[in-house]
Amino acid sequence: MTRPTGKIVYRDHWNSHLIEIIDKGDDRSLYFGGNVLQSAMSLSSPHRLVLSYTRFMMSSLLFNNPPHRVLMIGVGAGSLIRFLYHHFPRCRVDGVDSSSRILKLAQGYFNLPVAATIKLHCEDGSTFLEQQNSTPYDLILIDAFDQDGMAPSIYCADFFKQCSHHLSDDGIISLNVWSGDEEKMDRVQRHVRQHFGSCITLPVPDRGNVICIAGKDPNLKSVMEQDYTELSRMSAEFDINFKEIVRVFIKQNLGYRQRIARFFS
Repeated sequence: MTRPTGKIVYRDHWNSHLIEIIDKGDDRSLYFGGNVLQSAMSLSSPHRLVLSYTRFMMSSLLFNNPPHRVLMIGVGAGSLIRFLYHHFPRCRVDGVDSSSRILKLAQGYFNLPVAATIKLHCEDGSTFLEQQNSTPYDLILIDAFDQDGMAPSIYCADFFKQCSHHLSDDGIISLNVWSGDEEKMDRVQRHVRQHFGSCITLPVPDRGNVICIAGKDPNLKSVMEQDYTELSRMSAEFDINFKEIVRVFIKQNLGYRQRIARFFS
């Protein structure tokens, strides 16, 4: 990746890694290491999901709309929390991030909402779940990366087992997986399938991200039967191209013969 250009509004080092916040036009972006884009926000519409992988993560709305109780592991700059608060202000969100520095940047530079329905927790996501005895979540979002990639304490079998215990029977887990390490990505997906009745994969076009959507309900593939009128309505409401997401799902999760049979059905 090339060095980003724009107005630097924040620069510091954390754990020997450069952190920068850069404004360019209407976009404010968080970079690590000088060129690794971590998050982006529209200054004029902070709730809008700028990065395509975050829109694919919210394909969970195809199965779970509206969510009522959400766990966000890996707050980052807060894109998904801003989105949830804008569209579902009564939704209760636990945002968990192991870095107090990142949480402060999200609050100070990225309009992270302050509301009674949003609680932030600075600790490891696995440790947080171990301490929970409350109502199950109906949506768990996982986007936990450190300077070396996918956080090892999160993207592991034990953590997904915890998630299954804290997810409602009709709940959804949506996680961002990075395809730069194919072996690790395959291992993560095996762990997810081990603890959930259904798992679908959504490679994000033109990015290295792969989104996994999983749940206890074995019928997640019914998403391919979504009515296009309803998909258009949801796309307009949430500013997410759900038709594209369903097309990616069909291409990735159905075999060639299944796609042909569906086309002629």
